[in-house]
Amino acid sequence: MKLFITIFLLIFSYSNIYAAQTYGNADSYNVTIKKIEMCETATIVSETSYSASGCVTLGEATLTVDIASVSVGASLGSYATSTAMIQGRTYRYLVPTLSRTFTVTGSGSFTKISNGTSATCNTDEDASIASNANYLTIRAGKVGGTATAAIDFLNSATSSGIQCLNQDCSDTSTGQTFAHNLPDDTTLYGSSIEVPADNTANFTMIYALTAPFTVGDTVPVITMQFGTASALTINPLRDDDGNDTCTIGSYYPKFRVTVANP
Repeated sequence: MKLFITIFLLIFSYSNIYAAQTYGNADSYNVTIKKIEMCETATIVSETSYSASGCVTLGEATLTVDIASVSVGASLGSYATSTAMIQGRTYRYLVPTLSRTFTVTGSGSFTKISNGTSATCNTDEDASIASNANYLTIRAGKVGGTATAAIDFLNSATSSGIQCLNQDCSDTSTGQTFAHNLPDDTTLYGSSIEVPADNTANFTMIYALTAPFTVGDTVPVITMQFGTASALTINPLRDDDGNDTCTIGSYYPKFRVTVANP
């Protein structure tokens, strides 16, 4: 059986909440998929801990896709097959494993702390974390100019986070709290996310299907829908010299997965 997939957009990220947080759109978003599983049952311990059982692998290989591209559906459709799904079994959850490293291009407006005027925060290909640990550090965005493709790394949950305040990360704000606080609406967001506490390369999430699906004699059609609006989070900052800076990153995906007979 072949798995048919419809894809709109996928955005993954950390949650680092500031009072003046605003949102922007992603022009491109390159994500590396490592595995996609379908599971019969799961125990959601918390929004950062779960266990799943009765899982089958739909695809397991390294595939990097621009999920803002119109061709992403074809790429994922050829990546995964449903031959492992067992006839008569009922599946309730989708579990993707993804690389914590991804590349995003985009921008959005924010309000400067210095004078309350509006400015644009862009992703910056030259933004660095210097010698800091990638799983504890957030790069700075670029105020004004043009958005360029920036490398990002999904941070671990910590109370010892480092926020870069300038491009080369020579100016930082330490002791930051980074958390993975998923939105409460599990019909549009994941039920739980597991991000390693160290720099382990991959992370997983678990999503409930819109309805349980029991495999029959026909080839199932799997439709994945992803939200595209407000895909980036932007937060205003100031460096030690009083200059306005910003941070820009992606927000949790609006995601809905449906399995049905054609």
